[in-house]
Amino acid sequence: MKISGIRWTILTISFFVLLFGAYLNLYFGYFLPSFSCCYVNSRAGTCFMLTLQQTLGVLTLDSMLVFLERFFYFSILVIILGRAWCGWICPLGFFQEILDFFRRISGIGYIRFSDKLKKSLGWIKWLLFFIASLLPLWVACPVFCPIVALDLRIPYCQLCPGKYILPLLAGNPNRVAVNFSSITHMVMSTLGLLISSSVIVGAFIKRRFWCHFCPLGLILSFYRRLGFLKLKKNDAKCTKCEICYNVCPVEIKQVFQSRGRKDVTFSECTLCLKCVEHCPEPGALKASYLGKTIYKSSGLKTLEK
Repeated sequence: MKISGIRWTILTISFFVLLFGAYLNLYFGYFLPSFSCCYVNSRAGTCFMLTLQQTLGVLTLDSMLVFLERFFYFSILVIILGRAWCGWICPLGFFQEILDFFRRISGIGYIRFSDKLKKSLGWIKWLLFFIASLLPLWVACPVFCPIVALDLRIPYCQLCPGKYILPLLAGNPNRVAVNFSSITHMVMSTLGLLISSSVIVGAFIKRRFWCHFCPLGLILSFYRRLGFLKLKKNDAKCTKCEICYNVCPVEIKQVFQSRGRKDVTFSECTLCLKCVEHCPEPGALKASYLGKTIYKSSGLKTLEK
């Protein structure tokens, strides 16, 4: 089986386990580096973004001890697999790839972000990260507008497309609605629905659209140098054919452009290994785990549309 087939198998299994695992009495904790949303009742674990917001929103010694424990387990999981959590496990990533599959069988092309546009949009994931990490501190110390602050206990979750898309896929459509309980909730849930709609449309015309803006992916990228799983390149065998860029769902150019570096695991790389699978030069690209090669390019592959 090709590596893409193995990845699709793991993505599919992960999707059903993380969204419906509670029916099998499975639960993996509150520190998953993946979108396993707290609004899905049947989930088998919870996204670390919830822990981040909840503990910062209380800011007590006990909450910080809980945070440190969960952060430790979260970090271990990220170091073990890196951003392969995004490319191989994330249910929201699986949903985007399903939409991309329908795009391809429909014969519809996809758009690309120019380097300039990608750079100009880079602030969005940082904004969402700061919303998740700074607004809860206002909840912990509501020195002004306390009523508004209390409605923002988990502000990122109110905006996250996972809150609206994953419950819908898991059979909880009641979550996909504007919350009229307060003005703050109404504004945040409306924004969340707009973001989710943009993600659905965007994922149908651009591969892995949400991954360009995902704050959880941003956090995972902080561990890039520590991760056990690496993408490596042999400069001498690379012909700069750009195939790795053409098949890359997040459109990373640096893999074929870079020279003089063996580790080409760039921060946005989801470690899907499509570049290795499709590389036409034997041994030019490889995936290594703890320094040992586990998969390498072997020859010409058929490009995806």
